Amino acid sequence: MINRELTKLFNVAKRLRQGDPMSLFLFVIAMEYLSRLLRRLKQTKEYKYHPRCSKFNITHLGFADDLLMFARGETGSGQALHHCFSQFSVASSLQANLTMSAIYFEGVAKPEQMRILQSIGYSLGELPFKYLGIPLDTKKLTILQCQPLVGRIVSRVSSWTARKLSYAGKVQLVQTVLFGIQSY
Repeated sequence: MINRELTKLFNVAKRLRQGDPMSLFLFVIAMEYLSRLLRRLKQTKEYKYHPRCSKFNITHLGFADDLLMFARGETGSGQALHHCFSQFSVASSLQANLTMSAIYFEGVAKPEQMRILQSIGYSLGELPFKYLGIPLDTKKLTILQCQPLVGRIVSRVSSWTARKLSYAGKVQLVQTVLFGIQSY
């Protein structure tokens, strides 16, 4: 379609390859389509929000090529998410990597977990798991669990601030970081 009108088909002379700058833009456009499909889920009667996501109308979170989708732990909601993603896959030819995809449950009875897993076909994941280096769990993270991330941040900030900040600036930065860790 061009300007919302059907046109004759045309042959593609050049294919996009991975690493082509245009492929990033196309990926962003495809992810926007998926986001719109997932946001429309709230209008379907089968889909119910995850209890902690309903207040903010959150159906999913995406970062780069990672996608977290949220729903109440019942078969209808799981199937609605799966149907939405399947519709996206047909339109975009992008598929989920099933070896890296899993469903995580908390507070859902085992029989219902099995029904959801059988109807959708993904594997069962175990909590906690790490995402972007941070353990994700249903409970509040402890300081010990956050320490590796804090350590990496401090080392990165230290490397570039050591060259750029005055002594007073370094003292202020250390106090800010330490206060942030203690208040967490």
